[in-house]
Amino acid sequence: MTSSYLTKVISSVLKTSIFRWNSKPSVNQRSNTIRSVMVSPSHGGDSVVHATDIIQSPADQCHYQALTLANGLRCCLVHSPEAQHSAAAMAVATGHFDDPEDAQGLAHFLEHMLFLGTEGYPAAEDYQNFIANHGGGHNAWTGTELSNYYFHILPEYFGQALDRFCRFFYQPLLHPDWVAKELESIDAEFHLKRQDELRRLYQVHKSTVNQAHPFAKFSVGNRNTLSDRPDRPLAQQLRDFFQSNYQAQWMTLVLVGPHSLAELQQLALQYGEEIPGQPERVKPAIDVPLYLPEQLAARIQMRPLKDVQRLIISFALPSIDADYAHKTTSFIAHILGYEGPGSLFSLLRERQWIVSLAAGGGISGSNFKDFNINMQLTDEGLAHIDDIIAEVLAYIRLIDAMAIEEWRYQERQNTIAQAFRYQERSRSKDLAPALAVNLQQYKLEDVVFGDYRMDGLNHSFARQILQLMTPDNMRTTVIHKQVETDQIEPIYGSEYSFSPLSNDSLARFRAISASDSQARLPQANPYTGQLRPLHPVKRVQSVPELTVINSKLRHWHLQEAEFRVPRAHLYLSFRLPAVTATARSFALARLWCELLLDYLSESCYDAEVAGLHYNIYPQQQGITIHISGLSSGVATLSQQLLITLQNATFSPHRFHVLRQKLAQNWRSALASRPLNLLFSKFNVLVQPNTFAVCQLAEELAEIDLADYQQWRSQLFNEVAIESFSCGDIITEELHPVLEQIQQLTAAAKLAPLAQLDARGLAELQAQDFKVCEGLRQTHPDSALILAIQGEQTELREQALFLLFNHLVNSAFFHQLRTEKQLGYLVGTSYLPIQQRPHLLFYVQSSNTDTEQLTTAVEHFLADFQLHLQQFDADQLASAQQAIRLQLLEPDTNLRLRAQRFWSSITQADTDFARLNQLAEALEHLTPKDLQQFFNTAVLQTTSRLYLKSEPTALTAVAEPD
Repeated sequence: MTSSYLTKVISSVLKTSIFRWNSKPSVNQRSNTIRSVMVSPSHGGDSVVHATDIIQSPADQCHYQALTLANGLRCCLVHSPEAQHSAAAMAVATGHFDDPEDAQGLAHFLEHMLFLGTEGYPAAEDYQNFIANHGGGHNAWTGTELSNYYFHILPEYFGQALDRFCRFFYQPLLHPDWVAKELESIDAEFHLKRQDELRRLYQVHKSTVNQAHPFAKFSVGNRNTLSDRPDRPLAQQLRDFFQSNYQAQWMTLVLVGPHSLAELQQLALQYGEEIPGQPERVKPAIDVPLYLPEQLAARIQMRPLKDVQRLIISFALPSIDADYAHKTTSFIAHILGYEGPGSLFSLLRERQWIVSLAAGGGISGSNFKDFNINMQLTDEGLAHIDDIIAEVLAYIRLIDAMAIEEWRYQERQNTIAQAFRYQERSRSKDLAPALAVNLQQYKLEDVVFGDYRMDGLNHSFARQILQLMTPDNMRTTVIHKQVETDQIEPIYGSEYSFSPLSNDSLARFRAISASDSQARLPQANPYTGQLRPLHPVKRVQSVPELTVINSKLRHWHLQEAEFRVPRAHLYLSFRLPAVTATARSFALARLWCELLLDYLSESCYDAEVAGLHYNIYPQQQGITIHISGLSSGVATLSQQLLITLQNATFSPHRFHVLRQKLAQNWRSALASRPLNLLFSKFNVLVQPNTFAVCQLAEELAEIDLADYQQWRSQLFNEVAIESFSCGDIITEELHPVLEQIQQLTAAAKLAPLAQLDARGLAELQAQDFKVCEGLRQTHPDSALILAIQGEQTELREQALFLLFNHLVNSAFFHQLRTEKQLGYLVGTSYLPIQQRPHLLFYVQSSNTDTEQLTTAVEHFLADFQLHLQQFDADQLASAQQAIRLQLLEPDTNLRLRAQRFWSSITQADTDFARLNQLAEALEHLTPKDLQQFFNTAVLQTTSRLYLKSEPTALTAVAEPD
């Protein structure tokens, strides 16, 4: 990394000495110095404190400190002065690669078990309840070579929560009774996701690699792979695995909060040093290749459950971990995945073979990396698989011959550096788990900067990668319902075939050279480096201000004074009766949005790469356009989008392809989890202008180009527009945009906003049914939702619903999932719809029918009445504090602020005070109010509805011609 680059990128603050972590010379760069202090641990021995710098953005107001304890535990402490929550995360260098061959899924199972009691806090629900009752949340995941555990909580309870959390890692109970119960959860999770296409593909992948490589192991686990052995009960297997793999030297702990660094250090020492470790012990490296020679130059064909047409081209590469400071594969992926004019994507789309292309993804690990080019195919593309592969290989040869150039790398480097320079602040709960993983993967100085670091073009590694992207080192996967298969993967039941590439195909692919490429390399991006100075703040505003431009156009504006970054957001909401009148008109609107996005993809791609983003989507009142990113380009891009809105025409072919893609997406949605379908059904039942995907798919099948053109010609006959700008942007910049909108709507009939704001909800008690049977789905699980609707929109009722949901959620989860094992997906949700409160109880189960689930829900509610009778003022005060802080949590970045204000505008909360008013209403509630609410609004209400789904066959949906 050159000092001149860093001077431009991260400002210029002298970087002090780096100890041990970096062999490079010091360079000029802004960073915070980690304090070097000797620590005397309470249990003897010396804690190691690293003296180094953590590189951070000039926009980052946090302070960092790092230390390594005597047991080998590496810690990063983050003082975030304005944080509303404290957070902790522990990443462990252990994952499913470490599973025993005869207990696959054990690492994932252990992750579940660690939550269910420790010696210090033996109750299985203690940790979850403590976190939930004090304004927090928690989660965990198990990956291939890493697992990550994390939580957030109100700052005053951080120490008590950390005590509970750290005990996971040195004194878990792993009680046999809970082992037996939680195995049901593991098995339920497996069954829940048996029809998940990604999991099915992932397991086929595992079946076709070197079976001696740990990637081949089944990662999730189920009742078949996890069981008692004659010589070792499952509880003992878990304990043995824990003692062998959960050691402090393989862990990284991150603590984030408003506490001082000294306080965080004390917490790390107090709770982290109890974890046993052997600092000198290292994890053995994986010494077998992911693929055997006969598993390359091969084709896999897989039959999906959903209506999917994909081609994935994969190249087997070595690990890229050591190259993180150069990001060579990301650079190559950037060129391969380019979507501007003349690109590989443009060429293949023009030939009517593909709909989308993404480059650079794929599995990666400590000794392997798959580089994938993933394409969604058209019907025509299915007949040209080898032609598509040939074009991809030719373009790779062109990149190898002509694209490994410094200017291209520097262009990407500058864009990433700009993103880091103006990095938006993260919430504690997001920052902690991210840094815990980064500590495992990067040098300490790069724990924040590592994801952005680009030290310079690594020519030799780029050549090495490109020389491995050949037909002999390639695997291709074709996913389509009509492929021929001859094998069944035993765990998920996927139908697939595996075969070597034919000699003719190999000969053709090997002969390809750079001169065969019909695609062009990207030109210099005209949008990069277009930063302008920040606008001076004319006047500090706390809320947006309204300008009524005419009866059809209102504009809200907020020049941001707190988040001084060169970014802005512009929302344009076109309220169009022609969009929401019927399911047919809504299907046409969705198709129009897809056509517009497709039309814009090439011309706007450079802008997107440079940091300007846009989206166009239908909603309950019409169409919304959202433009965000570099403030210097927001107005110009908005004008370009509005011109396209008016003038874009689409060829019959693009119309057919996009209609087919949309129909596939809607039909595939019918194979989603039944709980997802029930939530969708609930929205359709309650909210006006909301339509079921099966209904939309049926309408789309009847629509042709002439129908679309007729609908489009009448789209803007009636219109009203609400717009909102926020960030480093002034109203003068937006005058051309607003004038353009007025021209667009000048001939339209008046559709005043006041008329469109009169929206009504369906009354649950007015429904003449209580059960929604026979949803169109193929999933074998049962699912249930109990929906309870509030009577009014007043603040007190909203506050009661919100408070009750906060109190009931963890208890409902614990009783139905943890204790009774009735399903993997269990919970409650508070859902305000147009300010009217709703409470949803939901369960999805692979082992229990809806009749039994209904009984379990009703029994829970009856039991919970006793719990509420013992609920006291102190418990209420704790819950009120947690909810109040959640409601009034300050925005941490411009994006969240823009979203919050736009949400208020769309809900007609134009005083922007409803959250404050709701928090105030919450403060006045008493335990008696809550008990009365439970009796009348939950137990005795007639405004309740059960939606249930039992396994059933998928009803065919017509396809477009």
